[in-house]
Amino acid sequence: MASKSVVVTGCGTGIGRAIALRLAVDGWSVVGLELNPETGGRTGADLGAGHHVMIGDASERAVLAAAREKAETLAPLTGWVNNVGIALMGNLHEPKEPEVERLMKVNLMSHFWGSSEAISTWVRQRRVGAIVNVSSVHGRSAFNMWAAYDCAKAGIDALTRYIAVEYGPVGIRANAVAPGAIRTPLVSQVIRESPDPVIAEREMSIQHPLERIGEPEEVAAAVAWLLSDEASFVTGQSLAVDGGLTSRCYRYNPDAQLLARYQEARA
Repeated sequence: MASKSVVVTGCGTGIGRAIALRLAVDGWSVVGLELNPETGGRTGADLGAGHHVMIGDASERAVLAAAREKAETLAPLTGWVNNVGIALMGNLHEPKEPEVERLMKVNLMSHFWGSSEAISTWVRQRRVGAIVNVSSVHGRSAFNMWAAYDCAKAGIDALTRYIAVEYGPVGIRANAVAPGAIRTPLVSQVIRESPDPVIAEREMSIQHPLERIGEPEEVAAAVAWLLSDEASFVTGQSLAVDGGLTSRCYRYNPDAQLLARYQEARA
């Protein structure tokens, strides 16, 4: 039996699923939370014994409380990963109020109340733990037609800093990861359904200096590290797992001679 448990919201597909599976391998008892019964069921089956996936809306406080309670029946709650999120585009001059309110509830308030569940438990029991919030490059850079999404992700980064400052004196840590374009089912669908999938993948890839799309497992590895004792002096940070996307102002043509040298080495 594992000696520690963790809650992972939005565990059915993509980044959340990769995080849940990675943490199980690392020795955590994982309680996943997923809205979709089909994808949640698959993750639960892959996690196997000693873990549990709950079906419910992570934007609801009662559902988050139930996930916390379930985790505590498996092992002491030591970690919490707020991953759940939805992608809805929009601007400020023609906003769709129901979509804006739903996005804020899911993308920001679920992180707020999830963090509250974890911290309230640790404070009540006088124990410590670590939180990882899944943010985005949208939290540090603006993208046109993503008004509410950008605001929510920036709010996640602010929440992360607040937790680190308020609860650092008692040993509670909080960090965020900020992914770039990651090969989730949604991203794969966007590429597949574009007029020219080859061009679409290329354009999405070259946003990043590494010139490829990231994999969910690469984000999961960063989350696993931030939760681990190896990151015991890291808190209040937003770690960009973005292939270098936010490190530059614009894309320039790579050094042709440098590329040629590497191509020769691979030949």
